Amino acid sequence: MRSKISVVIAILLSGLLSGQQICFAYKSVIPYNGVFAAVGEPGRIDFYSPQGTLSSSVELPSGMEVNDVCVYDGALVGTANGAIVTYSNSQLSFQPLQGEASALIPFRGKLLVAVNGSDGVRMLCYEGLGTLVDELLLPVEGRMTALTASENYCFGVTSEGEILRSGDGIEWLLQEFNTDYEGYYPPMEFIDVEAGLDNVAIVGRTRNGGSAMFLSSYGIVWSPRELSYSGTSGNYMLEEEPLSIIYDPLADQYVLLCTSGVMFYVPACSHCNKREQIKANELYSLAFTPQGEFFVVGSDSFAAVISR
Repeated sequence: MRSKISVVIAILLSGLLSGQQICFAYKSVIPYNGVFAAVGEPGRIDFYSPQGTLSSSVELPSGMEVNDVCVYDGALVGTANGAIVTYSNSQLSFQPLQGEASALIPFRGKLLVAVNGSDGVRMLCYEGLGTLVDELLLPVEGRMTALTASENYCFGVTSEGEILRSGDGIEWLLQEFNTDYEGYYPPMEFIDVEAGLDNVAIVGRTRNGGSAMFLSSYGIVWSPRELSYSGTSGNYMLEEEPLSIIYDPLADQYVLLCTSGVMFYVPACSHCNKREQIKANELYSLAFTPQGEFFVVGSDSFAAVISR
């Protein structure tokens, strides 16, 4: 992908509503009713126009941090520490939980919510807003870090290198990556998982602090994808840590959002990776504008429209 930043609209919030300096870390962003909804910490939902203009904000209770968000049944639904947050028809509602809701995903008409608690990881299955139809304790050792879904399967990953796969959101198959690939790859702590057009990708960190990416056609056999790229003086390895991964359907590639304001592009061509540096710190999430541009959010109140 030939990606150059030609338009960057960065908004560093300085107390839009209160006139006081606010340091805000956006953890997730998603299109919602013609605008973008960005969430993070401290708890607030900010709404941006497709051009990158902050239009309105909704304050959440003090201390609440939202780390993931999706649109389900026409409502904006987010995972928070101790609750599921729903925003619909300009109204907020909260469903208290015993634990931290870490990830959620719509799948085959249901809403799946992963909750990390003192008893382990529970998967909540909803049909319609607020209608819990199933709840199960997953057989994992780590904390659930991310969920994704393709047309046929839902996938989850944990901090202990575990991979979960389900065809209905109820029955889950567990793969212990670190055990299955012992001696081939270093033990992994998985950070994020993303379903693409014809494969699934996982990013994570090794126990010695390195980063790695793996691809699978069916979520069973995994192959490494080298995070290298060509520079002015030769080939280099990605040094920044990936914090999330998003599939870009227009270019059929994965985009890794990293520390130090780095966007790393991983297309189908294994020798065509590209590193892009933008003026930001940690990057956590992106969505696509109607024109196919990237709307990227991150730490320090960073929100930017970035053209290809």
